[in-house]
Amino acid sequence: MSKVQKTLLNNARLLPLLKLADTYLIKMENGEWSGNPGTYKEIKKSVEHSKSEMAKQSRQRRKTMTIEYIPEIERRGIIGEHNTREV
Repeated sequence: MSKVQKTLLNNARLLPLLKLADTYLIKMENGEWSGNPGTYKEIKKSVEHSKSEMAKQSRQRRKTMTIEYIPEIERRGIIGEHNTREV
């Protein structure tokens, strides 16, 4: 068996290609461009695969949440309204 050749490619080099592919997909979906349906499907599949691989390679950062307990029952209603209003 032959060895599988690996290619190292920086994610920053892929971003312009993904932008071009996204533009192609959007223009095709909006009907601004006309093209081969097979090409559209392959580009769409390639973009999804590339984005998932890029997401796997991105560094996972530790995320923290700030949670504060509200002991006053009167304030809970006001704070609850405030929290849901901004969402």
